[in-house]
Amino acid sequence: MAQKVVLCGAGFLGSNIARAISSANNLNALRRVQISSRNPHKVYAQLKETLPRDHLLPPVPVDVTREETLAQAFENADAVVSLVGILQGSPAQFEAIQWKGAENIARAAAAVGAKLVHISAIGADPHSKIPYARTKALGEEAVRSHCPNATIIRPSLVFGPGDGLFNRFAQLSRYLPVLPVFGKGDTRFQPVYVGDVGRLVEILTRKNAVNDADGKIIEAGGPDVLTFRQIMTLVVVHTGRFRPIISVPWKLGELQGEIMQRLPPNVFTITRDQIEQLKLDNVTTSHSHIDFKGFMEAHSYRLTPVHDVLPHYLR
Repeated sequence: MAQKVVLCGAGFLGSNIARAISSANNLNALRRVQISSRNPHKVYAQLKETLPRDHLLPPVPVDVTREETLAQAFENADAVVSLVGILQGSPAQFEAIQWKGAENIARAAAAVGAKLVHISAIGADPHSKIPYARTKALGEEAVRSHCPNATIIRPSLVFGPGDGLFNRFAQLSRYLPVLPVFGKGDTRFQPVYVGDVGRLVEILTRKNAVNDADGKIIEAGGPDVLTFRQIMTLVVVHTGRFRPIISVPWKLGELQGEIMQRLPPNVFTITRDQIEQLKLDNVTTSHSHIDFKGFMEAHSYRLTPVHDVLPHYLR
């Protein structure tokens, strides 16, 4: 009998997880992926062009803030991957989606006995003043209360073709004569390739798979640790647009965030909270129960350095 894996959330990461699961399919262990989100049809149409027909189930729209919409989507699910999250919004929106929405998914997954993989973020902190980081942590706590065996993945910044990281800075380099970094540009990041996160989820959702990650946290960072300035340097090198990289005082960045968050979203949009997050390193810590690199190597998989991928899509 084919395994049903529900990806609760669409977009960049969800579509790549779907591809990772599909690429690992074989005749003896068929897995079928279902995309469920508010508007899953666009991602479904894109996947339908590239994935085998029998690997993809029809999409089922859901609203994670309304638990009653999840029952039909999760029916007969063997595994559920919770990908819900937003980058911008009011404190109430962050709570409704990243905290209560995550809890609704966990409760619905538990009701059908599905294995749950929950995507959180490095820096999740229940005591943070930043709504994004605080509600990510509260969402984790809610998930554990309903699904104690859920695996929680905390990725660093995720990159790859179609990302909102390197691609966004590349867009900025088209319009700006300089590329700004805040402070000294020495905040550290550990970008993780989207294909590596996809493969991790593929491993964790295998039917009847028993592994040490059940009930654990995996902080997923790539093999490269880069400063904000180094990331901008890579953008300059691989786009071929030579722009000076200048330091912008934090106070000026905070003022920019205060103004930009009140305007319609665009390529220049940054919020005050995102400025605050940029002050904090985004790298793996001792809070990870499982070593990401070691876990992947145990499954014969090597993590992908930035330089292996970036030149192929950024230029």
